Amino acid sequence: MSRIAPAVEDEGTKLPKLTKLRIKDFPLPIHSHGKAKVRVMKVVRTEATHFCYEYSVDTTLFSPTYERVFTKDDNSELVATDTQKNTVYVIAKRTKADSPEQFAIDLVKHFISEYEILTGAQAVVRQVIWERAVVDGNEHDHGWIKKGPETNVAIAKLDREGGLSVTSKLSALTIFKSTQSGFADYLQDKYTLLPPCDERCLSTEMDATWTYSCDVGGGEYDFAGLRKTVVANLVKGIFGPSKGGVFSVSLQATIYDAGCLVLTESEDVKDIKIETPNKHYLPFRQLANLGETFEDDIFIPTDEPSGTIQCVVTRE
Repeated sequence: MSRIAPAVEDEGTKLPKLTKLRIKDFPLPIHSHGKAKVRVMKVVRTEATHFCYEYSVDTTLFSPTYERVFTKDDNSELVATDTQKNTVYVIAKRTKADSPEQFAIDLVKHFISEYEILTGAQAVVRQVIWERAVVDGNEHDHGWIKKGPETNVAIAKLDREGGLSVTSKLSALTIFKSTQSGFADYLQDKYTLLPPCDERCLSTEMDATWTYSCDVGGGEYDFAGLRKTVVANLVKGIFGPSKGGVFSVSLQATIYDAGCLVLTESEDVKDIKIETPNKHYLPFRQLANLGETFEDDIFIPTDEPSGTIQCVVTRE
């Protein structure tokens, strides 16, 4: 007998709709639902100057009760993903946040307070970075230039029973050192073709993710200020002093050094994860075949294939 109900009506009687094909239910230990890539721009206008905040937001809601949506065809009390999208715009209007972290916190607090059925809520907020335009040496009061591909990211998760957790991230910080880098004394065997060197370019598109050792959910925490401190110490650790710099024995050693600087200068940072895929600049030594001399000056940019180097530096 066919399991598929005919899509017709018989003598004015509507037939029940076919809603499932399974013959057996299995456990559903993990489930959630949310809305992704909700884009919002907020402009704060004061008499003297304007401020702009552009975000892309992902929301995720959690409730054991919502298992019935998956298994029982029961949508009752479900906070629709479209409702979540609209909430992003409402909270953007209400919030005084000047950072992706605070905006994410305000979002999850709203969801938990508004919907008793929820046991948890998460918001991932990616900030598009706009920098003030400079005209005749002065910052413009309402003109902006987009910076990229670097983005600021925040993840806030609020459990009704377990409390708030906040994670900050700097994504795609692209750096380049034209000297003060080498790579030598590594294992060499029959598979090794890479020659040791004490002079090379170093480049990466860095992601850095950190968590907090203090309570940051009160609404007064200076997330933007801490982010500046973290980024400043990452940059310092990679490049060194502006005159002379610091030599990089390996990218591994350099990012560990930078992570230690962050924890030393930022007591509120509990740990930091640094991910650094290589961006290679290969010496174009074929210049010799073209009547020119390679003098550590002409390179071929490439990032494929790429080394993947990461570490976590922690206080504990």
